[in-house]
Amino acid sequence: MICDKISEEEVISQMKKSVILAIFALVFAVPLQAQVARLVHFQGTVMDSTGNAFAGSTDLTFSIYGRPRSGQPFWSETHDNVQVTDGTYSVLLGSKNPLKLSFYEYFLEVSSDHVATGERRVMIVGSGYNFRLWFLFSAYTVVWLALFLYIFSISRRQKRIISELEILAEVKGSARP
Repeated sequence: MICDKISEEEVISQMKKSVILAIFALVFAVPLQAQVARLVHFQGTVMDSTGNAFAGSTDLTFSIYGRPRSGQPFWSETHDNVQVTDGTYSVLLGSKNPLKLSFYEYFLEVSSDHVATGERRVMIVGSGYNFRLWFLFSAYTVVWLALFLYIFSISRRQKRIISELEILAEVKGSARP
């Protein structure tokens, strides 16, 4: 019986350490969200005043709106000296002003003082799951913690059953004449 209590105390101590470790992992899962790159790759075209493909560099301002035609932008950034080749450019939105988009649809407006940038506003749809990795990590941590606790409870029940069987075997052995 004394040996069972010592091993049970050790198991409880180990369980406490595991629970503290799981809680620690959950607490620090939220700050890991900041390490996910919040960039959107965007390619567009620009034309010169005659309608031909522009070549050179220009300043481009990108603004994101919640509506296709009206409203105030809730995000904006300017890229200076964007290199344009045969009318095509490529930028990483969010590299100057962090993006905090979720699962909604948005409308991107590109403007420049020197060249025509094409359509007024273009619908963009981001992959919002990239910005929710902390939630996925937390969910997996909770599932693994629940699985660990379930296996631990089965182990404790098994030890109790073995202990009771040993006691019954002793009682049965001492009851024989």
